[in-house]
Amino acid sequence: MYRQIFKIPGTLAFSISGAMTRATMSTIGLSMILCLNNLYNEWTSAGLLSAVYVISAAVVTPFYARLFDKYGQKRIGLMIAPVQFALLLAFAAAAYFRAPLALLFTLAILIGFCMYSVGAAVRTRWAWALSDKPEDYLNTAYSWEAAIDEIIFIFGPILAATISTSFPPISTIIPFILFGGINFIGAMIFYNLKSANPPAVVAVQEVDIDDNSVQTDVPDTAMSEQMKKLYSRHILLFPGMLFLIFAITFFNSTFSAYDVTMTAVMKEIGLYQRTGFMLATIAVGSLMGALFFGSRKHKHNSWIRMMIFMAFLSLGIAGVSISMTMHQIILAGLFGVFAGLFVAPTYATANLIMRQTAPANQLTEGLSWISTGSTVGSSIGSAVGGIFLDQVGNYATLHLLWINALIALPLFFLGYMQVRSFEKKHGIKFEIVEKPDDSSETDK
Repeated sequence: MYRQIFKIPGTLAFSISGAMTRATMSTIGLSMILCLNNLYNEWTSAGLLSAVYVISAAVVTPFYARLFDKYGQKRIGLMIAPVQFALLLAFAAAAYFRAPLALLFTLAILIGFCMYSVGAAVRTRWAWALSDKPEDYLNTAYSWEAAIDEIIFIFGPILAATISTSFPPISTIIPFILFGGINFIGAMIFYNLKSANPPAVVAVQEVDIDDNSVQTDVPDTAMSEQMKKLYSRHILLFPGMLFLIFAITFFNSTFSAYDVTMTAVMKEIGLYQRTGFMLATIAVGSLMGALFFGSRKHKHNSWIRMMIFMAFLSLGIAGVSISMTMHQIILAGLFGVFAGLFVAPTYATANLIMRQTAPANQLTEGLSWISTGSTVGSSIGSAVGGIFLDQVGNYATLHLLWINALIALPLFFLGYMQVRSFEKKHGIKFEIVEKPDDSSETDK
């Protein structure tokens, strides 16, 4: 399947450059935490700074997505990339010269305001490039992108933590320059690619049931009225979408809280310089899970899949917490890998549900709301994690992580029930209609 999706012109180029443009995704928040902890030697301000940055990015992400859908990715992306890089350089300089905390918070907010969901833009390109292919192609593409995310989350924290802690104070600002530069170069390539660049979509004029991922037994006239009414809604008012976003928020808050908490625990036990490797255990498992998930065909309901994944993920996080309490680092790492096996498949499935649900003129915005939910969750996790570390201690905070992950499970269930109720009431099925795989005959 992977070979087939990369046969399509332009897909490999935008996937690689899109990966470069996500270089800041797993590094800037953690680098801010490590940088501020080095300056002020406490975790609350460090966690709050990272949270402010992430919340600022979350606020503007849907706005940028709407601009991408309306004006096209190139026009907007090329305007934002240089401003983003300049602000990262300004933050690095301010931190190095020990600027007042208020200035660092202001710069963090401005950096956040220049961030957006590159992953949503890349996934929109995949949806556009694979619009005439079966659902399995898109499932594979989204799993591939989830795998890239995990590679970034594997090597990003390792590099950021290793560099930041190697020769402070100057080493604490290098990640902002390094990853900001990679992000800038990737953006210049990504947005200037002429192939596989989706056009702006101002509105959906007509619903074609066969091509728009909806199946129904309702007469065409009734179906047309139902779908026009449905597609006039904001994407968050579609069945199950709010529950999906809230669930993803709790889902992702677990991992940012994990990063902050594990950093504090590793520092306490004298293994601070190996923090990046411990943070990477979940990402290693997630990469494995993404590659396996993308290579398989899936017949079961996507919502049910996510609930199963979340149950096993919570179990793995609980294993990490118990193992670290017993100072069994290797066992904790193994549980981290086990928990990670279900991270990327959960996120890929959430994006696939959004692709199944959102109309063309709201697709990037819909995908960006998933990213926004992740971003908000990340900010909540890092902020609350920092506060809990200072108030109740490292190991008590560690045990709260699996409970936090478990909260997402009933939210996924409520989303599933809302979708089922809507489908039953209106005779509509939210799923991508399978189309014949023309390439299979060619490959034989």
